[in-house]
Amino acid sequence: MAKERSENWKYYDHLKKIYKKPEDYELAGKSYTRVDAEDKVTGRAKYTEDIILPGMLYGKLKRSPYAHAKIISIDTSKAEALSGVKCVITGKDFHGGKLGNPEAFKELADKDPLCRDEVRFVGDEVAAVAAVDEETAQEAIDLIEVVYEELPCVLNSTDALKDDAPAVHYPDTHNISMFTTMQAGDCDKAFAEADYTDKHHYSTQMMVHAAIEPHGAIAKWENNELTVWTTTQGAYVSRFWIAYGLGIPQSQVRVIKPYVGGGFGGKLDAFPHELSACLMAMKTGRPVKIILSREEVFFGTRSRHPIEFTIESAFKKDGTMLAKRCQHVLDGGAYGGSGIAANALSLIWATFPYRIPNLDMTARRPYTNKPASGAMRGYSACQVHFANDVHMDEVAEELGIDPVELRRINGCVPGYQGPTGLQVTSCAFRETLDKASEAIHWEERKNNLKPGEGIGVAGSGFVSGTGFPVLETPAYASASTTVRLNREGYATVFTGANEIGQGSDTVMTMIVAEELGLKMDEVKLVQSDTTLTPYDAGSFGSRVTFLGGNATRRAVGDAKLKLLEVVAESWGCKPEDITMKDHRVFIKSDSEKNISYSEGIWMYEEKHFGKAVIGVGSFAHDGDKDIYVKNEGNYAPAYSFSTGAARVEVDDETGCIDISDFIFAHDCGRPLNLRAVEGQIEGSVLLGLGFAVYEECLFNEKGKMLNPSFRDYRFPTALDMPQIQSIICGEPDEEGPFGAKEAGEGSTAPVGPAIVNAINRATGLKFHDLPVTPEKVWRAIKEKKAAEAANH
Repeated sequence: MAKERSENWKYYDHLKKIYKKPEDYELAGKSYTRVDAEDKVTGRAKYTEDIILPGMLYGKLKRSPYAHAKIISIDTSKAEALSGVKCVITGKDFHGGKLGNPEAFKELADKDPLCRDEVRFVGDEVAAVAAVDEETAQEAIDLIEVVYEELPCVLNSTDALKDDAPAVHYPDTHNISMFTTMQAGDCDKAFAEADYTDKHHYSTQMMVHAAIEPHGAIAKWENNELTVWTTTQGAYVSRFWIAYGLGIPQSQVRVIKPYVGGGFGGKLDAFPHELSACLMAMKTGRPVKIILSREEVFFGTRSRHPIEFTIESAFKKDGTMLAKRCQHVLDGGAYGGSGIAANALSLIWATFPYRIPNLDMTARRPYTNKPASGAMRGYSACQVHFANDVHMDEVAEELGIDPVELRRINGCVPGYQGPTGLQVTSCAFRETLDKASEAIHWEERKNNLKPGEGIGVAGSGFVSGTGFPVLETPAYASASTTVRLNREGYATVFTGANEIGQGSDTVMTMIVAEELGLKMDEVKLVQSDTTLTPYDAGSFGSRVTFLGGNATRRAVGDAKLKLLEVVAESWGCKPEDITMKDHRVFIKSDSEKNISYSEGIWMYEEKHFGKAVIGVGSFAHDGDKDIYVKNEGNYAPAYSFSTGAARVEVDDETGCIDISDFIFAHDCGRPLNLRAVEGQIEGSVLLGLGFAVYEECLFNEKGKMLNPSFRDYRFPTALDMPQIQSIICGEPDEEGPFGAKEAGEGSTAPVGPAIVNAINRATGLKFHDLPVTPEKVWRAIKEKKAAEAANH
């Protein structure tokens, strides 16, 4: 059954007649150089830390040494008396709301910009200083005297849910920050009729984003307006929370996003350092810069949720999945923020890429006295697909069915409608299975593995173009673009889409160049400035290419149609009879009938009394903010699908794991920039490798992080990378811009489980808890050998 087209789509249907046809594409689907490449490799790119303003002060934050404590008093007098100190603030200086995320759930906001009464993790912010230099600011921080009364703390989600657990925030809530359920069909009946049922427990660890650029912000108060340069994944998201936290109108806040050195979800929230810089700038009348240290980024921003899973599934003996019961417990850390959405999303990811008619699932996100968990690339999909796909391999073994075949039997297909409202249109999941297993030589290797060698597969699905529930008023467009055609033959694009390293500036530039027949360097782009560019909800949830790309194509289409209508009227033909290329406007059937691009713009401006040729476009996916609460409905306009296949070798004497080959087959529609998609896949493999066998945040019994540095936190390097083969699958999606779907987050999810499935096959063991470090493997092999020896 075809998905019903919304008013959002119908509104722009008139532009289709002048859009380029697929057979005429010259850029879409090919590889081309990023538009920001030269700036970055030459050092011209300016990041937040590079910006220096006249009279600028430098800020630092005072942080809690306790995981949980009551603030008895804060004495700032010595800090204020220090020469060079211009401002000292504490929580009582803020008169706005608490910080949270997303905007639609601001009633759940729970973080004071600076703590007022209690601190809730080691590193919680209690005061801030602005001084003439960083050294003076740090000296002043050390002079602030805070008297605490230490309180009992809870450091894991299991203990947090106990009846006698200390309350992190609110008594009588069992520390629950978010609770979500999802039911469909009749699970009891399905389990009663099943030929086989299976139940296992799985767990994942806390990870950090480790973006190359640390968090930072600069604030300037001038002419009753606050201008903020910040390392954000969403300029408009930051504007809302800065205004909300300060208690001032959004119209008084301008947020500019400079170059950003990676985000991966870690720069989606608003943070105390941003609000502190803003308030101190307002108090002093001077610009204030705060750049977090690497250690502060580790424990003072956001991390990936550790999750405990209990999964129970029911199957027919032929491999058909009948039902799933599961409980997810997400360790939320001390605060909510972007992390509250991960709770509901964890259930959504559990519903595909496999068809499951009967569901009974719950997700709870308890508070703990550790750094807050939040969005991280995949937004809980990596954790969920690890548990789901390791579980699938175990079911396959018990049923005596090939793991690839079990996934093929149950995998999503085009037109699939899930029991909770999921509507799949384009889908090449089975193709990804076939191509990944073929490339890893599955059939030849599966029964002919050397000792210590293993191969594994895993599948995943991900949303493409979501993000509407973040808006306080869901009717607003989630992404908007304006395109202006200039007399000289160039185009200028104004987009709110946030480039954070993923290549969205290049995609938006390409879309405009493709439609207008221009070269890439003939399109100029202005992005992520809340005074100059239209609304965009930010870079998260794999929404930028799909939503921002559609908005940009609609904007350039609107401008193009306006121009062609004037030319068509002059020539006595229809706009769809005309095309544009190489600065010429001409009739498709008679290229001799042509004028220059500039002449066409002059014709339009003359007819409209000097009015510029400006096109506007927007995109708003249908739905309401309650979709994350009700967990029913269609979560996105399109979905990507992928399969990862790994080959590993495990040394049973040391436990060392060599991931020698990784195949990644991805259904991402038509890749708009093939080289960029391949880069996303390779980055996803690196991240998934760290997730599977290396990375973990470690804490002592008092809640202090033990490895908050690149020296002590083990993540994979280039030397750990396997040989990677990327395979693009599927057909263009009818609703994606030029047929594109997401490629950046869904590609992370199957990597971890594919590697763990390969390790399990290589060792004959069952690893259910991440990371599967060499030490864990060595100990498990040692215990296995001891048990085998004892039995003989």
